[in-house]
Amino acid sequence: MDIQTNRRVRLAQLISEHYETQAKFITATGENQGEVSALLKAKSFGEKKARKIEEKCGLPAGWLDVEPAANQPTAQANATERRTGVDRRDENASNVRAHDSDDDLSDEYVYVPESRIEFSAGNGRTAVYELIEDEEPATYRRAWFQKYGINPKHVRRFRVHGDSMEPLLYARDTILVNQDETNVIDGKLYAIRYGDELRVKYLRRQLDGTLILHSVNPLYEDEKVPPELAQEHITVIGRVRDRSGTGGL
Repeated sequence: MDIQTNRRVRLAQLISEHYETQAKFITATGENQGEVSALLKAKSFGEKKARKIEEKCGLPAGWLDVEPAANQPTAQANATERRTGVDRRDENASNVRAHDSDDDLSDEYVYVPESRIEFSAGNGRTAVYELIEDEEPATYRRAWFQKYGINPKHVRRFRVHGDSMEPLLYARDTILVNQDETNVIDGKLYAIRYGDELRVKYLRRQLDGTLILHSVNPLYEDEKVPPELAQEHITVIGRVRDRSGTGGL
């Protein structure tokens, strides 16, 4: 397939497998319904538009460009995904795969265990990370970290709670957070401390310093946190770089 066809097919698969309908996809991403319908039929699917959709869906750049036929999970793979909790939606970017814990792990891969995070009470900024030993670690390709300039020693995996980010993230999904990326880039997804809670939100700063916390679920309105309150109560833990799980199934 040519790259334009790849993008059309992959977008259709993305909508069908992870959003169920165009309406849900449009609600989650804010895309224009007519434009999405046109992209699924048109011969021209530009790179700028492809990168924008990937960014809104939390996918690695170039995800839509990958030849779809070569990366379709089999029925057996889908069953493994449900059993192990490993999400293969980003496997095309070679970032995460299922791995038998009894096997030896080569230098090509990196284990990332899940962590539980607890914060100090009050206005303290101290965070304590506790590894959850009874949860299966995720297995990432080392090349994926190198591609995006991420130090594997500075990432952590956390469990998602609540429904404010559905259908992008469901309760019990896990997120991979790069703690080296704490400077807010408008429109990117971050794990933050808000008071004594861990939250996952798209962030944006207004000119006056007000921090906008955006949820994907349309039932949740944007939160506008004035700069003085944001400085006192919000700490950016890191940017979300991957997600996995079987939430919503």
